[in-house]
Amino acid sequence: MRLVDRLLSRRDGYWEGLASGAAILSTTYASPDRETVRPQLAVWAQQAHANSSVVFSAMLTRMSLFCEVSFKFQAKDDKHLFGNTSLAKLEEPWPGGAAGDLLARMEQDVSLAGNAYIWDAPGEGRLVRKRPDWTTIISELVQVPGGGQYRRKLGYWVEPPKTVTDQGQGEFYPADEVVHWAPIPDPVAEFRGMSWLTPVYRDVQGDDGMTTYKIKYLDHAASPNLLIKYAQKLQPGTVDRIRERVNARYGGAANAFKTLVLDQGADATVIGSNLQQMDFSNVAAAGAERILAAAGVPGVLVGLEPLRGAGRGYQESMQKFANIWGRPQWRSVCGALSQLLDVPAGNRLWFDTSDIAALQDGEMERGQAALVRAQALLALVQAGYTHESAIAAVDAMDLSQLQAGGTGTPGSAAPVQHMLGQQQPGATAEPLPPTLPRLPVGSTSPGDGGNGTRPTPRPAAARRAIGAGANGHG
Repeated sequence: MRLVDRLLSRRDGYWEGLASGAAILSTTYASPDRETVRPQLAVWAQQAHANSSVVFSAMLTRMSLFCEVSFKFQAKDDKHLFGNTSLAKLEEPWPGGAAGDLLARMEQDVSLAGNAYIWDAPGEGRLVRKRPDWTTIISELVQVPGGGQYRRKLGYWVEPPKTVTDQGQGEFYPADEVVHWAPIPDPVAEFRGMSWLTPVYRDVQGDDGMTTYKIKYLDHAASPNLLIKYAQKLQPGTVDRIRERVNARYGGAANAFKTLVLDQGADATVIGSNLQQMDFSNVAAAGAERILAAAGVPGVLVGLEPLRGAGRGYQESMQKFANIWGRPQWRSVCGALSQLLDVPAGNRLWFDTSDIAALQDGEMERGQAALVRAQALLALVQAGYTHESAIAAVDAMDLSQLQAGGTGTPGSAAPVQHMLGQQQPGATAEPLPPTLPRLPVGSTSPGDGGNGTRPTPRPAAARRAIGAGANGHG
């Protein structure tokens, strides 16, 4: 009997879809041992990703940054990065694909379903993405001889819904062949993750409702709603004809701002409110802010907030986005994907952000920090402390770790020029060395252009005489 048959025949089998109301998977009441997978991922994609511009913008921003990183190995001792040919499985996961395509798929699945499943097809030399809404996690309860128990993941059952054709039958995939990435753990499940859309699903519905309201307002009430009153009583048929005629001539966005003409005795009163009166912009912005907060995306990156200080707000927001969201995500996905590779001993799969243009400002800041550290080390070594103790003191920011006995002597070396901007910038001048030749100095003043064409100076009396002759005076 196949392993999957033994697993599915156990009455005490555990399925992740049984645990949480936030689950993508569900089971039928009549079959507790084998779950019927419901394709909820398509529903999430249609309602949240396709219908909400805020959700789409947040996911696109997350994906754009997330897939720009490159994979490297990092030494655990000195943290230097390096690569080798074993990374080819991630750099080309499938024919025509790159590492960015793999990361984009994983981020999309995690955003919509909370889980990403990547199968390493044996003997095929390629990775295969498995739809999370078709995947069920299978685990068993393990009893510890000394007492206690825990859950052990055995594998994954992937089966398309009965309504989907030409996708094959259900298959079981052992746990060591599948990468399961779930960066946000479901608090009531053992292995399954949770989508960041789950807590803001009501806000997504509200954002969609606001958009629907705006469309309906433009279709039916672009001009103010009217209450038309007549002094005399009208027949029901007359009332219907008046309403139909007013709606036909003045209703909808195409007829907005037309002049309203009524019969004698009619009194038109404006009722209702426009979008400004109901504070539509602020109400819609409040829901968008909550969605972006759950996504971890600053509003300035998706164009919902104005830039501040000649673009400085963008740089600060990008750094915050990368530090708070990007780096934990990259660290988490590297931990999940490391099972696909033979990682050299003493190293780990890591990420390299040096080629991401959006984070170049952060690279400059780290470079400046490294320069300050290097200057501190140089000053301490020149002061006579050992290299090892100077490095330890700078790393720990603890000067008590300094030890004398170094080769440097205070004041024996030339002063170190500080490369960073000073608090009080200004020009400083030092005399030139006496051995440096000087520029030749001419005999004429620089005021005449250096060509000796300045007019000969005359006494004031001579100038007055010349002026009097020009005016006709003797």
